[in-house]
Amino acid sequence: MRNWLIYPLTIADQQQHIEHSEQLLHTVQPDDPATLYWSLAQPAGLVLGFSQKESIINPAALTAGSFPIYHRRAGGTAVLVGSTLLSLDVVLPVDHPLQLPDLVESYRWFGEAWVSALAQLGVQSRTVTPAEAHAQRALRKEPATRAYETLMNRACYGSLSPYEVVVGQRKVVGFDMIRRRTGSLLQAGVLLQWDSQTLAHLLGHTPEEQELLQKGLPDRAVGLDSLLGRVITCDEVINAFERVIISDERQRLVIDPLSSF
Repeated sequence: MRNWLIYPLTIADQQQHIEHSEQLLHTVQPDDPATLYWSLAQPAGLVLGFSQKESIINPAALTAGSFPIYHRRAGGTAVLVGSTLLSLDVVLPVDHPLQLPDLVESYRWFGEAWVSALAQLGVQSRTVTPAEAHAQRALRKEPATRAYETLMNRACYGSLSPYEVVVGQRKVVGFDMIRRRTGSLLQAGVLLQWDSQTLAHLLGHTPEEQELLQKGLPDRAVGLDSLLGRVITCDEVINAFERVIISDERQRLVIDPLSSF
């Protein structure tokens, strides 16, 4: 395995994070080390998936304009960013051994690494099987469950994708990916806290939808603070994950001195 280039945790406007990650993917060259870019968004905001429109947001919340809205190029659905979510972008050059032809299987190593990292923190988790994720997606086509599952799916953490990390049935780490001719950008969001109430307000268009989201979203995801019974720091999570990926003695750690861009 080749070296890892690791950027220290960067706190900035979410749009800066989006642009920086895309620049890393655009400029990566064959034989470059894989890059880890850790980030927190400040101020808090809502990031929409590539295919989502702003009409998914509660019109009153959108009109108020107090919550910044961002758009990412990866798929998936809405994610609340801010102090409650630690993000990790992994850039793999096109010839990297972790970039597989199969898009779904390309997430497997990522999910397994996160399971190992969370175990170091005292959280016993597992990865979602492709069959399990497919079964949940199928519920969005069933007449009896279509409306509810489609509503939950407005939020990324309201549904499951292959190899994401869950405790029981509740998601802790969510994934998405961008793939270009230069390589891949794998993105993980780790729930330090699960602010389901804010999401219910932003994504529920009617009082009935907001009530369903307020009741349903806590069953779909959970924050590390709830699992551990304490506030967990970004450094704890970062150190655990980095210990996992450099545990093989063939890997060497490269620290990038830049803390901003």
